[in-house]
Amino acid sequence: MKIKLIYMADGLFLYKTDDGYVVMNEFGFILKSAKSIKTCQRYIQLELQSRRTAERYAIEKTHQDQNTNCPI
Repeated sequence: MKIKLIYMADGLFLYKTDDGYVVMNEFGFILKSAKSIKTCQRYIQLELQSRRTAERYAIEKTHQDQNTNCPI
């Protein structure tokens, strides 16, 4: 099977294969496979958006915890 890297975004790798497209993580696990590149690109966009949302939530939670523990 022939695999060609198209691009990488934050540890998500999009490859072109003989029969479609594959999204893999940095450990080599297949996260998504599809016939269309748009399907895989959409998967990557949603995954990155989910990570950003989780990161924002964690930062806000940390700030809230710091404010409640601050004796002012």
